[in-house]
Amino acid sequence: MTQPKISAEEMERRREALRQADASNRIEGVFRGPETDPIFEAFIRGEIEIEEIHPRLKALNNHPS
Repeated sequence: MTQPKISAEEMERRREALRQADASNRIEGVFRGPETDPIFEAFIRGEIEIEEIHPRLKALNNHPS
């Protein structure tokens, strides 16, 4: 496992933001599949920034830009 690129505090902030987003989405009937976990974990670890999440999700689902 690689060393995180951000502080433990920032990792926890990102993890909590993801938990809150998932909860909000569930209220709206939107559920995130487990195949997206590596993308969000990379964000939490600081390997990618928030702007990179959407393009990676689209690529995962083979959607054109």
